[in-house]
Amino acid sequence: MASNYTNQQKTSSSNNNRSGFLGKTGTDEAPLDRTFYNMLNVSSTANGTEIKRAYYTLSLQYHPDRTQNLDEFTRREYAERFKLISQAYSILSDPEKRTLYNRYGKDEYLMNNDTMNMSFEDFDTEEFFQTMFGGEQFHDIIGDFQLAKTFKHTISQLLKDEDQTPEQRDEQKRQHLLFTEECFKDREERVKHLSNNLILKLSVFTDNDHSTNKEDASRQALEHFLEVNRADMLNLLQAPHGEQLLHCIGYVYSFKARFWLSKMNSQEGHIVKRFLGYGRHAHSAWKDRVHTVREAVKTVKCVVQLGQSMSKLEQIEHEELAISENADDSQYPFRHHSGHLEYSGYTPSVSVQEKPERRSSTRSVVPLSDEAKRQLEANVAAKSMETLWHVVKLEIESTERDVCDRVLNDLSCSRDIRRSRCIALSKLGQLWQQASLTDLS
Repeated sequence: MASNYTNQQKTSSSNNNRSGFLGKTGTDEAPLDRTFYNMLNVSSTANGTEIKRAYYTLSLQYHPDRTQNLDEFTRREYAERFKLISQAYSILSDPEKRTLYNRYGKDEYLMNNDTMNMSFEDFDTEEFFQTMFGGEQFHDIIGDFQLAKTFKHTISQLLKDEDQTPEQRDEQKRQHLLFTEECFKDREERVKHLSNNLILKLSVFTDNDHSTNKEDASRQALEHFLEVNRADMLNLLQAPHGEQLLHCIGYVYSFKARFWLSKMNSQEGHIVKRFLGYGRHAHSAWKDRVHTVREAVKTVKCVVQLGQSMSKLEQIEHEELAISENADDSQYPFRHHSGHLEYSGYTPSVSVQEKPERRSSTRSVVPLSDEAKRQLEANVAAKSMETLWHVVKLEIESTERDVCDRVLNDLSCSRDIRRSRCIALSKLGQLWQQASLTDLS
């Protein structure tokens, strides 16, 4: 797999040198060489965002952190592919280098530049998560992903030397405990910051004066609030996974608004109102538990399916390797040993008629075509992204629940303000749950 890319590089490099000698050059619209574009599976007209997204998608599939359970041969193959992908990205992500590459192909200076020596530690996990899920548009809503920091910490641990002294292991455990404590503090700061952002968003409705002609003023303020957020929603839809994120966060907003409204209703008014409020409160809590369990099951199912897909890909590579090795052995049955030629091929001990028929499992395997292999690799990459999305979704929902609890149970403000926040948040959640990419057309 990686060797195919290496051969492709060598062939393309020789073609580039030949083209340069003949004076041929390319343009941004028609590059002289397309190897790097093919590595990232993007067109030559792809913009910077598309190139970055393609790079992170492929890096997720071939990153060493995802190949620890594979055999040594496959890990080396994936490591080589990761380096080639990083090399392609470092050129295409730089406008100046990309222009030179489009015009002259793979120049020797670009190949040997220090920026090409990208290591596994250079993989920016925080930028990866932000680029793939929400971008800048959602940063004030979901903040920085805790998964990014955990992912980066895990990579740093995996890349350390396994042969550690007991003192080094103790120090590593201590660092891990410090990292865990830091994660708790970061989460608290994240929830606090996002809560302030949500309060500010809801203030468009809650800060309006409803004292005179209360119903009309409240209705107009709510319409204005939805109009402002409907315009903002169109911008959010254009973000990576924008539609899915809006549905995910919209669900939490709607649920938490109903949850706290029903709780307030169960604490005030006549006995029937309190009883109904308590019933809705318990029902909302039960439905959310079912939703959480269902999402967790989906995540586990995706992880299992991803493992099966990667095992299938690994098995195919092993079978093809075994076929090539058997073919080499059959072509060269004579071996040179101690100055003599010895026959190391098949020597029958009984007659062919008496020899029982044996079927080789490796010879019965039909090698996959390049197109079928690329399709299988694409399926593994897609399943990786689907699995990661489910994990990200669980983190987002958990964080947004804490944010909503902090905002809707803010005892520093009056009950009327908290009720108004519930009303506005419920409408916002419904609006986001109905968001669709067709709204952009």
